[in-house]
Order: sequence, then C-alpha cells, then structure tokens
Amino acid sequence: MLKNTYTEYGSLAKFFHWLIFLLVFGMIVAGYFMGDITNKLLRSQIVNMHKLTGLMILFLMILRAIWAVANPKPTLPLGTKRVERQLSQGVHFLLYAVLILMPLSGWIMSVASGHPPRFESLFFYLPIHESKWISESALAVHSWVAIAIIGLVSMHVFAALYHHFIKQDDVLKRMWLWKI
Repeated sequence: MLKNTYTEYGSLAKFFHWLIFLLVFGMIVAGYFMGDITNKLLRSQIVNMHKLTGLMILFLMILRAIWAVANPKPTLPLGTKRVERQLSQGVHFLLYAVLILMPLSGWIMSVASGHPPRFESLFFYLPIHESKWISESALAVHSWVAIAIIGLVSMHVFAALYHHFIKQDDVLKRMWLWKI
C-alpha cells in the first residue's frame, strides 16, 4: 500500500522516514568527525559529499512534507492523552522544520563562504553573495540545529519505544518496515 490510511503509514511514508533517518544519522556522524581529517584532498571530498547529501535531505524533506500534507496521518490510539497528542504534533512539526533548516543553513554557509556544493562541474549556487558574516551566521544556525535534531530525534525514538514497550500499542509497528 503506497498511501497512508488512518491506521497505518503507507510504503512511501515509511521509505521517506527511514531513508531520511539513515541519511541524517550518517550526516551527524560525518559532521562530527569531518574536522579531524588531516588530508586536505580527502577532507574536501568528504565535505562536498556532506553538502550534496544535505541537498538530497532537503529535497527529500520537501517531498516528504508534500506527501504528509496530501495523506492522512494515522490516528493515535484511543486513550492517548491530550498532552501526548500535542507533544506528538509539536515534535513532528519541529522535526520537519529542523530537517529543512539544517540543509538550508549548510547550503547558505557553503555559498556564502565561496564553496558551494558541486557535482562534477555542476555547482549549486544560491542568489546570495560571498559574505563572512552570512557564512558564520549560517554556521551558528547549522551547529545549533544539529543539537536540536539530536534532541528531537531522541524524543521521537523515546516516544516510539514508550508506545511499544510501556503502552503496548501499535504506534511503532505502523512505521516499522516489517512485522514486529
């Protein structure tokens, strides 16, 4: 089933969810260790791959947001407290926001520093000029958003595990790739 229903996520929503998770996880690990690479050529290649992966995440998140608006979201189980519903909506909204803001800030930082992402001879520019202030500001946003992503993803995972092991409902099962 491609589309969501009111009881389960469809295969496309699951695909977006898990692909973006894997890409973001890899990006956080790579982002943490990139500065430790001493070989300049290797670091340059890894940094550029990081930038291109960020653009891919941005593109996937925009598609995911469009898909989320166009499809029903499975309802939370009966008996879910109002505060839990509000937290769920808030965390999901913030996850979408930071997962769009993160690659945007990285892209802005790259272009403003004069090193836009490139694939072979194709450069991905933005309509901004080179500016140390813009680059440093975007780096600050990028750094803070990384911390927000780690916190929000941790809350998201904790909530899924809480639903599965404590409440013993189907919230985690609806997004899992195979039967559990």
